[in-house]
Amino acid sequence: MRPIYSAQPIGSTAALALALGMSESALLALAASASIRYSAFEIPKKNSDKVRTVCEPHHELKVAQKRINRAVFEHVVYPEYLQGGIADRDYVRNARIHAHSKSLIALDVQNFYDNIQAPDVLKIFKFFCKFPEDVARVLTQLTTRGGRVPQGACTSSHIANLVFFATEHRVVREFFQQGLRYSRLLDDITVSSAKQLSQERTSKIIHKVKLLLAEKHLRLKTSKTRVSSNSNPEVLMEVTGLWLNRGAPRAFRAERHDIRARMFKLERMHELSSHDLDYHAEHNRISGRVAKITYLGHFEAENYRSRLQKILPTYDGTEVARTLKLVRLLCATPAHQRDNLAYIDKYHHVLYRLGILSRTHRRLASKQRALVMKCAPSTSREELLYG
Repeated sequence: MRPIYSAQPIGSTAALALALGMSESALLALAASASIRYSAFEIPKKNSDKVRTVCEPHHELKVAQKRINRAVFEHVVYPEYLQGGIADRDYVRNARIHAHSKSLIALDVQNFYDNIQAPDVLKIFKFFCKFPEDVARVLTQLTTRGGRVPQGACTSSHIANLVFFATEHRVVREFFQQGLRYSRLLDDITVSSAKQLSQERTSKIIHKVKLLLAEKHLRLKTSKTRVSSNSNPEVLMEVTGLWLNRGAPRAFRAERHDIRARMFKLERMHELSSHDLDYHAEHNRISGRVAKITYLGHFEAENYRSRLQKILPTYDGTEVARTLKLVRLLCATPAHQRDNLAYIDKYHHVLYRLGILSRTHRRLASKQRALVMKCAPSTSREELLYG
């Protein structure tokens, strides 16, 4: 199966402006200046000394990109082999495609987003979505930065999924006919087999993927190419950070041991102080990691969840006073200023803090919550974003 655009094409820039909830002149002005409407910053790569550049779109452009997702990309029917940035698909579901494999080839595309260029994006809108040239060009301007796809824009994962819209499905079909399973989670490509693969056949599979990438001037990061087999337990079978040697995807043993050690340390931290802000942060981190192994069905997860529930973070007197002050400031906001994203974020932040306050001051938190509910935003985040 190939990706399918299931809606009627947007036939003009005026129709596009209507779909995105703005005037045509505002749309064209935003598109013309889109490349300078980003803030770029660097974040360290996981398990590496290198950094990744992330480009955060400014508010007006971010809103337009969210509306592009709704007006365009939500009408795309994605085939099962695409697993990244799509509702109800993620790294676990991606790994499950390759469950019970005997041979596994894991590949990584080098500098994927930065090497997807504007002409490739234009082709998605023009030939996949069947939009006219002027509409495709405006959408390309709104979703690229300096002629490339920015990592950090909410439209970028959809573009990454569709960059091979005309050719990837043929490769997948050919692999399927050969008894192989293929999946791609953005820049992570996995091919697996229920049978052992020879070195010669493995090389041919990798070469086929290289040819697919070369059509878009992309290439593999050879240092991240991993070929593994269940017949060689010394080389773990890994798909997007999960272990497949025992069939179904699991968290690595080292990660589960680390969670156990950190869980013990967290309980000791709780004995010293449950309201220290470092304790709050560590509790949130461990909760996220426990959520991961819960999702994967690990037997230890329920025990950890129960233990976390018994050592929930609390507030000391300073943070209680700060919470009450935030409630007063929120309630003092004039009604006509309660219709923006900043206020909505403050409103939900205060509700979050009241949830923590209720662990030690239930009646006080209940009274404050009643006050806050009277100051609810006059609109929803979805209404502001999508109109």
